[in-house]
Amino acid sequence: MKDEEQIPEEELREASDLPKDGKKHRTAKRNLWPLKVTVITLFLSAFFSFFTEIISTKSNLVVALLICILLVIISIIFDGIGVSVTNCDVGPLTAMAARKVPGSKRALKLVQNSEKVSSICCDVIGDICGVVSGACSAAIVIRIIAYAGDTYQLLYSIIASAFIAALTVGGKAFEKTVAIKNSKEMVMLTARIICFFTGEDRKEKKNAKKTKSSD
Repeated sequence: MKDEEQIPEEELREASDLPKDGKKHRTAKRNLWPLKVTVITLFLSAFFSFFTEIISTKSNLVVALLICILLVIISIIFDGIGVSVTNCDVGPLTAMAARKVPGSKRALKLVQNSEKVSSICCDVIGDICGVVSGACSAAIVIRIIAYAGDTYQLLYSIIASAFIAALTVGGKAFEKTVAIKNSKEMVMLTARIICFFTGEDRKEKKNAKKTKSSD
C-alpha cells in the first residue's frame, strides 16, 4: 500500500518538474537576447560613428549641421516605432491579416515580437543616433571655433548641446504622443515600408490576385 501511494506522488513530482525545466530553457534562450543586442549595438555604433566622423570632418559646416539634424530625426522616428509597437493591439491586425490586407502579416509579426522590436528601435538605433548626434554637435562647435575664433568657445558649446538636447527630447515627446494615439497606423506604415524593401508587398499582391482569380 505504501508503494502504491508513493507512485502517484513521484509521478506528480516528475510532472511538476517538467514545466520548471521548460521555463529554465526558455529563460536561458531569452537571456541570449541582451548579448545579441550588445553585439549589434557595438557594430552599429562603430559604423555610425565612423561614417559621421568622416562626413562631419571633411564636409562644410552646413552639411555637418544637416547630418546632425538627420541623426536626431532618425532617433525620434525609431523611438516612435518602438512605442507604437508596444502599445498596438493585436486584435485589429489579426482581422486585417485574415482579410489579407497588404502589410498586415508583417505588422502582426512586429507586434508579436514587440519586446525585441522596441529594444532595437528605442535602445539600439535611437540611443546610438542620440550619442552620435552629440558627438557630431561637438564637431560642429569645433568648426565654428575654427571660423570665428575661440573667444566664445564655451558659449558655442552650450548653445549646440542645448539645441540638440531640446530638439531630441521635444521631438521624442511629440512622437510618443502620436505613436500612442495612432499605434496601429504607425505599425502598419512601418510594416508596409519593410514589405516594400523586402519584396513581401509584391508577393502578397500576387497571392491576393491568385485567390481572387480562383474564386
